[in-house]
Amino acid sequence: MIRDEELNRLIKYAQGLGTIVRFKPYVPRSAISAECTTDGTEITIYTDSKMTKTDKILLLIHEISHLKSFIANDREIDPKIDEALDNKEQSKRHRKRILDMEIKDSSHWETIYRDTNCQFNINKLHMQRDMDIWLYQFSYDEDRNATGEEKKQKRKELRKKYA
Repeated sequence: MIRDEELNRLIKYAQGLGTIVRFKPYVPRSAISAECTTDGTEITIYTDSKMTKTDKILLLIHEISHLKSFIANDREIDPKIDEALDNKEQSKRHRKRILDMEIKDSSHWETIYRDTNCQFNINKLHMQRDMDIWLYQFSYDEDRNATGEEKKQKRKELRKKYA
């Protein structure tokens, strides 16, 4: 019940910032669990039967953080970020731009958590933020996505850190 209320507050928070929030079924092997349009008009969370309400909340906080950065930039789309997101090759230069954007935008996570009066342990938020940044850093450094085993090891490390 508490998570439902938090999720509803986050949806209203996003709507108050001028965006629509949609939930759609996750497409297997797509590797996309959520996205925010570059013009800030829509956030989509891709769900599956294994996803918890807290998972949805964390994804929504992540995407709202991009929206808040977009708004802080006077709702102007950064052409370099737009190019990096549209680039299928994902060159090192593009991966670096995306990594830098993710790091910068993650600064909004705690504000969103507090603004919407989330009650789950804030360490879950910190752990997910650190995991997200690690995934982008890994992609930048290694020129590939982390394997399931590498992600599992990193999650284990972060659980110990935030226990």
